[in-house]
Amino acid sequence: MLSLTLRQTAILILLFVVTSSGLILLDQRNRLDPIRTGAEQVLGPLNDSFNRLGRAIGNLGTDDSELARQLAAVTAERDQLLAENVRLRQLEQEVVQLREQLGFQTAHAELRTLPATVIGRDPEGSRQYVVIDRGSNDGVAVGMAVVSPNFFVGQVTEVAPDRARVTLAIDSSYQVGGLIQRSGADGIVYGRWQSGGHMTLRYLDPAADVAEGDLVVTSGQTARVPAGLVIGRVTQVHRNVQADTVSADLAPMLDYSQLSTLTVILGTADGQ
Repeated sequence: MLSLTLRQTAILILLFVVTSSGLILLDQRNRLDPIRTGAEQVLGPLNDSFNRLGRAIGNLGTDDSELARQLAAVTAERDQLLAENVRLRQLEQEVVQLREQLGFQTAHAELRTLPATVIGRDPEGSRQYVVIDRGSNDGVAVGMAVVSPNFFVGQVTEVAPDRARVTLAIDSSYQVGGLIQRSGADGIVYGRWQSGGHMTLRYLDPAADVAEGDLVVTSGQTARVPAGLVIGRVTQVHRNVQADTVSADLAPMLDYSQLSTLTVILGTADGQ
């Protein structure tokens, strides 16, 4: 380890005093101005850069807060527009449905009808029925036909004062009289949803004129179900020569999973 003698220490102190005194004297005579100016020219921009960086860092939190506020405002506006768009589409759909109901009522002036809204379905998903917001207080009774609005949906099977259950035509427990609109060949339409299908028209005459694409409508042979309501369209014809029978698979004319506004047929205008 290095150590300084007393003599060396005294010499260093003397040199420091002389140097300091000289610098002070030169500064008083402005002899250091060129050096100071040069240093300022070299170090000034660097010092300004550090100052700007410091201010930017200081404002970083403030800028982030402002950006977060603007982002929240834009997000809220977007969500509001999306909600308004969804509501507008719902209103448009309701207008279309009301027009269809009006058209059905105009085309079937002989019928007394009641608009209804779907408010529930089978919670277990094993049955095909819907619950509507109309009941016995509104004149709804078991057996009444339900349409949506131009196609046959099913029949009322349970009634409460303020609601009713409508069993859909595709449910395996349901059947209704139907006929081929083109040829008049009649039979019985059975639901087949639980069996993996939609509907089938059975008990047709062996010589019945039926083909794929034919429309099937209600025959009027089922109590409280008027004739002429469209049930579905023939997708396949089955002819069993040995058993001498004919049946046809049907596809519904509407999506039963999307039912929302229905029309209950209360009876005929003459009170029947």
